[in-house]
Amino acid sequence: MPSFSDKEYRELKYTAGDVISDMSFENCSFLNCVFDACTFERCVFSSCSFTSCSFVSPMPKNTDMRFCDFRRCRIIGVSFMSFVDDEYIRKPVNSMLECRLKYCLFHDMSFPDYDFSSNEFSQCEFTECALNGAVFRKCDLAGTSFSNSDLRRADFRQADGYVIDIFNNKLKDARFSSPEVLNLLSSLHIEIE
Repeated sequence: MPSFSDKEYRELKYTAGDVISDMSFENCSFLNCVFDACTFERCVFSSCSFTSCSFVSPMPKNTDMRFCDFRRCRIIGVSFMSFVDDEYIRKPVNSMLECRLKYCLFHDMSFPDYDFSSNEFSQCEFTECALNGAVFRKCDLAGTSFSNSDLRRADFRQADGYVIDIFNNKLKDARFSSPEVLNLLSSLHIEIE
């Protein structure tokens, strides 16, 4: 497997039908690259950074992403756990800043004390995640749901659009602001006038 470290890649474009296979990247930078509906086979991305890149429904197969940073990226239809191929290292995302995410799934991932506040989420799902102390302050979370997750001490002040079931999440000491906090009552199926 060819390995590349400390390289910079600009304006690569991979789309439907394109396959990136048997490559390993460590501490590499990807700038203005497109990975839309392409396939990653047996690849490793370790401590890489992606800036102003597009990921639309990529298809990973035996591909491992570890401790990667995302800046100003467009990320649509990504299940982040599908980029985990090592049962011991389960952290594809190290940081995320000013990204726009839509239809993304975060399942069984750990983000304690993580700051998501500069990102936009639309119709995303966080299931069975450790989000204790995570910050979603001022986030646009349009239709983004949280289920079976640890949200203790999480900060949702001035965030809007979230869907949180109070019965299947841990919420002790989580912080919310009015009037959006009324969304928490939707799981009670009551009418508020």
